[in-house]
Amino acid sequence: MQISMLQQLYKNLRHPRQAAMFRFLKIGNNILYGFFLSLLSAVLFSPQIVSTIVKTTKGLSFIFIPLTFIFYYIMLCAAAFFFVTVLALAVLPVKTVLKRRLNYQQLWSLSVNAMTWPTLLFACINLFKELPAWSIWLYILACYLMAANLVSAIPKPRGKAVVRPGGSRPSG
Repeated sequence: MQISMLQQLYKNLRHPRQAAMFRFLKIGNNILYGFFLSLLSAVLFSPQIVSTIVKTTKGLSFIFIPLTFIFYYIMLCAAAFFFVTVLALAVLPVKTVLKRRLNYQQLWSLSVNAMTWPTLLFACINLFKELPAWSIWLYILACYLMAANLVSAIPKPRGKAVVRPGGSRPSG
């Protein structure tokens, strides 16, 4: 399955339950999607950062703005990938309760895709109104609920066919 990051973003926004199919993508695609999602959120959060830099450094802002953005993006990526790893671990009990067969790599991929709506929503809200510090807990809860929703969208495994002692399968 080959898909571009923009198509993956569109499907995550338009059909979030269909995004459960992205667990079959190669892990590199989902890692790139994580970088892409981090870049989108960094760009949406950057006006606030730029205004803070301009206020604090009067004459040197032309030098510090690109450096600060690059440093901010690297730190945001590190935090996002750490969060995805913890989110995938937190969804393990949901997988067990719902009796879904998923390995950790698939849970990690689902967690990256589950972050799409909350990340873009909180970043867009932050453009217009600065979010309070406690809103990070709402963000974590929203990501967890989206990841649980994606796990529940995965079909349950089928039961194995019963083989009779004579070696024949039941008809029907």
